Amino acid sequence: ILLQGQGYIVLSASDGQAGLDLSRKYPGIIDLVITDVDMPRLDGVELTALIKKHPQLKSLPVMIVSYKDCEEERLRGLEAGADYYITKGAFQDETLLQAVLDLIGEPEA
Repeated sequence: ILLQGQGYIVLSASDGQAGLDLSRKYPGIIDLVITDVDMPRLDGVELTALIKKHPQLKSLPVMIVSYKDCEEERLRGLEAGADYYITKGAFQDETLLQAVLDLIGEPEA
């Protein structure tokens, strides 16, 4: 709702595998993937790694949002190819919006 309120078009997936399927279905149309670390079927780090290994998706920015606020988890996400790793306890709406702006800019009109 936060991103939609700023004018972004948002697609939702029920789990990591569904997110990967959506990314594969719309290559070049999806501008950014925001994922949680803990998801069923495919966690956010695995999702990130698979996106970054896919020839048509490897340049797609990925942001991991996690409750796990430890350096080991952050490094695991970044090593998988995440462009941003934000902990849920450490950010507010403005932090998320700024990260989205940094990665993909303003929404298209």
